[in-house]
Order: sequence, then structure tokens, then C-alpha cells
Amino acid sequence: MTLRIHFTLTDLARVRFAGPSSPLTATAFSTSRLAHSPGPPQLDLWRRAVRPRLAGGPTPFTDLLPSAPEHPLPGFLRPHRGLRTLEEELERLEATPRQVLRAELDHLATRRNLPRWTRRLADGDRGTVARLAASVRDYHRAAVAPYWPGLSAVLAADLAARARQLRDGGVEEVLSTLQPGMHWRPPLLVIDVPGGEFDYHLGGRGLLLSPAAFTSYVPCDPDDEQPTLYYEVTRSPLPRTRVTGPQHGLAALLGHSRAAVLQVIAEGVSTGELARRTGLSPASASEHTTVLRGVGLVHTERHGRLSRHSLTPLGAELLLESSAPAPKVTERPAPPPAPQRGSA
Repeated sequence: MTLRIHFTLTDLARVRFAGPSSPLTATAFSTSRLAHSPGPPQLDLWRRAVRPRLAGGPTPFTDLLPSAPEHPLPGFLRPHRGLRTLEEELERLEATPRQVLRAELDHLATRRNLPRWTRRLADGDRGTVARLAASVRDYHRAAVAPYWPGLSAVLAADLAARARQLRDGGVEEVLSTLQPGMHWRPPLLVIDVPGGEFDYHLGGRGLLLSPAAFTSYVPCDPDDEQPTLYYEVTRSPLPRTRVTGPQHGLAALLGHSRAAVLQVIAEGVSTGELARRTGLSPASASEHTTVLRGVGLVHTERHGRLSRHSLTPLGAELLLESSAPAPKVTERPAPPPAPQRGSA
């Protein structure tokens, strides 16, 4: 089973990477891993932890999700450019124009049956959209929120590494190394997918590449203004980065408080949020961010009196690499003492 994405020279010139990763997209993709697909042991631990928290029947969110791997996922549930928090993304979801909702649902209906309530969603009924957002929030709180700091650090580190790869090796090296099952055979990107043979022509629109947690997702709507390929970076919600407490190696380098600050900033927070999350005073939290910003680990944007902090690519890489397991050291037995020479 194969998808062939056809590139023109214009498309190659328009390959680029998405911005910050989207917690809403990760939340939508996680449902696939929860329902099917084998994975590493951490993934099974995650399933066992999450399923009891999700006891209950279908919700508006789960009703819209693919029931089979080849089914499309509506674009309003998989933004390729993330906002800082899920709440901001849900506000954006609730403000989705009616014509966008209708177009996405019409495309979805060509591939599978939809429940009757989606007619109200397609009409832009605000109450229906609000109930959808609420069901996303409930699912995210149970299944993704506890793991998002580590996942977002992994995704940010991948973006930083890909930017260097694009600079040093060019777009063809990027397309050749996205993930197993994706093969660059100029002018085609050939992808192993379920559901048969399919050709997708970019037609000069270019391709946006977005690192994804839990699963990959490939273009399928020929009318999409911006084709986006989500390539899988980690299928486990428990990546190398821990989600509670600073890593020992990082704490040894920066100190416990500053390491904790760096880890919380991975989620994108204001100074006040940072202080509450770390238990520091606002003045102390601000002092730590100043130091981290000075060495290139943190980026701060100011909007009036509010400052929001995020990791730079260097900061994301440091957070990721600091949690890599230490290599095992096998102790060798001490050599026997050298024989003592007798005195003359």
C-alpha cells in the first residue's frame, strides 16, 4: 500500500517546516495510539494509565476521529501551527468560520459515515462547537496534558535538528530521512500507508513538514491550500524527557531551581505561571529567565506588561539531551598489585 507525493521544482523550493507544535494535534493523534497499533513498552503503560480515566461512552471529539487508519482527520482538529496552550487552540477552534467547518466535514463524509449531530457543527452552531471543544479538553486533561512537557521538548528539539539539516544538506536530505516508511525517490516521496495506491500532486503548493507525536499523518485532500505532512518523531507519550522534576544531569549543570524553570518553560508560560508552577516568587522566576535568556536557552516575548517565555532550539535540545540515559559502565576488576622488588 503506497502513497506517492509528486513534487515539481516549485514544490521543492516551497518545502518548509511548521512552527511550534500543536497540543490539539497531538491530542487528536494520540487517539490512534490509544485504540490500536503496537509500540514500545512505555506506550502500553500509557494506555493502561489513560483508559480508566476515559471511562464512558463516545464524545463529540471521539465521534469525529478516524475509525480506521486510512480515514481523514478534519483540519480544524490538526492545526499545523500550534499556539502556546490548548486553551488558546480551543478558542481558535470555537472561532472557526462556518464555511471551513462545512468544507472539512463534507470531505470527511466522502470517506466515512458521520453522526447526525455533525450537521449542526457544519452549520456553525456555536453550542455544538463549544461542546466539541469541551470534550477535547476533557480528553486532553486525561491522556495528554501530564505528558505534554516532555513531548513538546522532543518536538522542539527535532525542529531544531531539522533546521540544521536543511541548512547543511538541503531539502532532499530532509525528505530522505523523515522516518521509516517514507522514501525519497525524486521527484516522488513514497510513503507506506494503509488503504491502497494513491497519487497526490502538490501542484506548486509546496509541502509543510510538521513533527508529530504518536503517529504520522499524510496529505489526502487534493483541495487543501497548504498540504501538510506530519512525520512521526515519537510514538510514546513517555519520551526521554521526564515530565516531573528536573533531570539530575541538568540540575547538576544549572542548579535545581533553574533546571525546573527551564523544564516548565518548555510548555510556554508567562512569568506569573512560571512562578506558580515552580513555587518561586515572581521576582526569582524573572531572575532565572533573565539568566537563561542571556545564554540563549530561553526566548521571551513581551505583550504590554505580560512576558511569555519559550525555549529556543538550543534550550529544547539541552532539555532533551540532558535526560538521555547514562551509558552503562562495566566496572573492571582492579589489576593485581605489581610485585614489589626486594631491597638490595
